[in-house]
Amino acid sequence: MRRAIGLICCVGSLPPLLVAAQGQTQQPTFRAAIDIVHLDVSVLDKDRHPVRGLTAADFTILEDGKPQKIAAFTPIDVPDAPAPVADDVKWTRDVPPDVQTNALPADGRLWVLVLDDLLIPFDPSAIESAKKAARSVITHLNAADQMAVVFTGESAGTQSFTNDRGKLLAAVDQLRPGRASYRFGWDVGRGLPPLKTSGMFFALSPAMDPDDGLREAAVRTLTGVADALIAAPDRRKALVYISPGVPINFAALGPILASGGATVNGAVIASSMVNVDANSQLAGELTPLFQRMQRANITMYTIDPCGLDGLAGYMRSALQSTLSNGTLSVDTSGIMTEPTGAGGILAPELTSLVHFESSQAINFLLTAAANTGGRAIVNTNDFEPGITSMFQENGSYYLIGYQATDPGTGKLHRLSVKVDRPDLEVRTRSGYYASDAKADAKAAKTSPVVTAIASVLPKPDVPLQVALAPFASATSSGATVAIVLGVSQPAPRDHAIATFDLQTNAFTPDGVPKGVAAQTAKVTIMAGSANETAKYEVLSRIDLAPGRYQLRLAAHSTTDSRTGSVFADVQVPDFANAPVSFSGVLLTASPGLTAAPRDALAAIVPVVPTAERTFRRRDTVTAFLRVYQGGKTPLVDVQLPIHIVDADGKVIVDRVDTIAATSFDGTTRAADERIALPLTTLPAGEYLLTIEAALGKGVARRDLRFTVK
Repeated sequence: MRRAIGLICCVGSLPPLLVAAQGQTQQPTFRAAIDIVHLDVSVLDKDRHPVRGLTAADFTILEDGKPQKIAAFTPIDVPDAPAPVADDVKWTRDVPPDVQTNALPADGRLWVLVLDDLLIPFDPSAIESAKKAARSVITHLNAADQMAVVFTGESAGTQSFTNDRGKLLAAVDQLRPGRASYRFGWDVGRGLPPLKTSGMFFALSPAMDPDDGLREAAVRTLTGVADALIAAPDRRKALVYISPGVPINFAALGPILASGGATVNGAVIASSMVNVDANSQLAGELTPLFQRMQRANITMYTIDPCGLDGLAGYMRSALQSTLSNGTLSVDTSGIMTEPTGAGGILAPELTSLVHFESSQAINFLLTAAANTGGRAIVNTNDFEPGITSMFQENGSYYLIGYQATDPGTGKLHRLSVKVDRPDLEVRTRSGYYASDAKADAKAAKTSPVVTAIASVLPKPDVPLQVALAPFASATSSGATVAIVLGVSQPAPRDHAIATFDLQTNAFTPDGVPKGVAAQTAKVTIMAGSANETAKYEVLSRIDLAPGRYQLRLAAHSTTDSRTGSVFADVQVPDFANAPVSFSGVLLTASPGLTAAPRDALAAIVPVVPTAERTFRRRDTVTAFLRVYQGGKTPLVDVQLPIHIVDADGKVIVDRVDTIAATSFDGTTRAADERIALPLTTLPAGEYLLTIEAALGKGVARRDLRFTVK
């Protein structure tokens, strides 16, 4: 485990985008020309199918019990997940663009997949079922959906919001559960001496159940996700929690009473006050958790990967060596020397304890789903019908807005939405905070670049796209990531100079900041006609060690005070040690866009790259790649199979380039490769360029999508 698990969960298990949101205490506000409160509203029939075809006249919005006039109304029908495709064209679905943008579809949903690696038991069947359920959820996503993957314990495998199925599936493969013992401390407490009072023996439970901190961490992770998603307005939001559940003794009844003890066969089994307090604290955190989710309109879906009797069976096996026929086993150290059996040291009866604790875990999953309008997929080994229904329920909804009644006060207002039709369930958030004039004034003093970087989603006020390409550093064992930031804006009537403050922050998958690069760039924008878009590019760089990162880039125009941000992942290879590795692929185009500072990357690469990936047939476009041989073995020839295929699977280019050993620099152990794209011979459409290499046990590959218009 990457971090200590105690009674307080560190937010380090959340992706950077969620970690950043933890620092924002201001509640979200929704503003247009006037203050508008936006709601996304689901309407379900008795079978939980979405009801389509409603109009604004069918809805009534009540704020603090008073009807409000609807000012905006948009029905949303979410496209289905992509249909299966043939093997030779799977790249059209599975290979993501190497350029990321901050343009998010209006109908895109936000999903957070929480994999409870702390509480999923170390059971092969449960582990495989958890991964299978997670993969099924991912395959149901459509192109407009964004998903983040979060673990309750291991933070290194988390994945920030993306629609890249490959990255999401790779995150699921990082699931390594099995922290929880499910012995509830009875094995730890066997060494405590028995107490005898009035002929009755008392066996104390341990000073602390080792799983208490794990259960607390799981709940705190859910709370952290809810807090982050509150700051993401105008989006359909769902949390999928794959876990056997958190066994919390709500009713204080059963073999172990949170209030102090339970009577079993005439003997009293006392509970440690530490365990009582931990249970009480967990139970007390659930109501605020569900209130947060209701306020943010987050629907929670729970999936028990243990299936039928799975968790109970695991508990039974774990406790078998400790509890037998209601008698606490004698510790081999000999400390517990009182006779067992009739009148001896009694513990909860095994079957009763297992039934109670496993029921409490399932109850948590049922309670969480019921309190947030979701569904619990439990007591089954077939998760697919429930997952399919989950996406059907979120397949259609309505975006509704009304003018805020008291902007600037910061007050909490209760909301309810009704539909003038019988037997329909209406689901939306239950309240909102009005904008806070004081908080707004305070926020206005914060750098707009910092604010944009810390947002949950990219800020789209300035349309941006970014291409990233790591190259080995000439001065260290790390790398320099070349950054090409494409900017779009309405063309000015006259030539103008745009000045941008640009900042790039790098985070590890578990949210640890690893670098900041800042610069100011000035770009001359050519005049254009009305409705014409001006495009230009800002070049930058950041130095990083080998590893996986999310880069968060924000650009603030000091000319017109607009700010945009874009987030992108990058994997920095271990250039110095990998047998063979590639830099990122850069494209250079002629004619090209205006770029500034034009020489920003001159010390790294001999080309001026572009983030554009759509070209005309008359354009001249070349792919630039650097090949590295790591280690200290003698340099050898490297073969590069190069392929270009179209969207129908037709092979356009199929050749092998050879880089001779003598072409590699003796000091950097690197050689450059250039590949001219045959645009003049290509019909309009989408294409995939693939470059590969294999050397010893090392394999390198780069994929790049481009479009010809």
